Amino acid sequence: MTFTKRLLRYLVLFSCVWITGFENSQCSFLDSSDGDSSSGASGVSVRVQDEQKISANDGNFNGDLDAGNRFGAALADTGDLESDGVQDLAIGAPFDDDGGEDRGAVWVLFMDDNGRVDMERKLSADTGGFDGDLDDGDLFGSALSGLGDINRDGAQDLAVGTPGDDKGGNDRGALWVLFLNADGRVRDQQKIADDTGGFSGNLDNDDRFGSAVAAIGDIDGNGVEDIAVGAPGDDTNGTDRGAVWVLLLDADGTVRDQEKIADGAGGFRGGLDNNDRFGSALSGIGEIRGTGYPGLAVGAPNDDDGAADAGAVWILYLDSDGSAAGWQKVSSDAGGFDGNLDAGDNFGAAVAGIGNLDKEGIQDLAVGAPGADDGGTDKGAAWILFMKRD
Repeated sequence: MTFTKRLLRYLVLFSCVWITGFENSQCSFLDSSDGDSSSGASGVSVRVQDEQKISANDGNFNGDLDAGNRFGAALADTGDLESDGVQDLAIGAPFDDDGGEDRGAVWVLFMDDNGRVDMERKLSADTGGFDGDLDDGDLFGSALSGLGDINRDGAQDLAVGTPGDDKGGNDRGALWVLFLNADGRVRDQQKIADDTGGFSGNLDNDDRFGSAVAAIGDIDGNGVEDIAVGAPGDDTNGTDRGAVWVLLLDADGTVRDQEKIADGAGGFRGGLDNNDRFGSALSGIGEIRGTGYPGLAVGAPNDDDGAADAGAVWILYLDSDGSAAGWQKVSSDAGGFDGNLDAGDNFGAAVAGIGNLDKEGIQDLAVGAPGADDGGTDKGAAWILFMKRD
């Protein structure tokens, strides 16, 4: 199995990065002692075939990491920047101290086909051609998403979440669109924040806009990739219920229009409670309902279905204006999920579309549950969900 195929299947992140390949076979999951393993209706097994760790000590990574940088807090596919036939990566280190405390950084990794690093490029307040203004506590690199080549200059572009940005007020958050060169350096950048970059939505203190970001395809048909941005501290109709902003972009990285999806807003009537933190994690999952418009998976890791902070994932069906045309909740009480979730599991803290593993024509999902206690307190877990068209 090639590195490109392994990467597209799934990547597991902790405080370092593991590049992981999954092996599919038409058989059931092996029985587990605690009953927490579950197969989809097709009985497809998903197992690790091979892995490569990338850290300060492994994977041929020669970048300088310091204690507490949190390298691996976010990851994005940047396409094949160096045109060698291998996918390259961007890795977030939001607590990097270049220029000041916790300003953050992004590492662009040029990969070889064994999952090792050929070369790395750091983007921060001090290096990599990035000319944006970062302040202490901005946490640049907390969320990442590849955008394709939105300005059509032949190089891939990148969206970077900065949830601690204070434009307009404390921790309102921001998003940077980085236009990259083939060497990984920043050619130009565009900031999207409160009253900045064409964004006219209302952000409040502690919204933490930019905590999650996902490319969702060109939903408005202008030829430019659009994005969803999480603001899990949003207080629409209650405290920390959370929100997702769908941003319709122009080729220069500015916002031509936006739609807020929150409790009772943007067409969404699914019902959120205080402290659900809807929008903590996002993944575009392609067209899944036959509408021609894309789906979006949204984590709400503090949802209380079944138990306090057990967590949930919402599947949103987006209309062409970015509003929610439909939705399905997946939790211990909803959406056909039969797995065992306990209090504090925080199912939905991370979510990723992982392609059509079971060959049923529908994008499947990986969902993080970092508070799961399998084998010990907060050891964590990831669930592979085989989805149906509804």
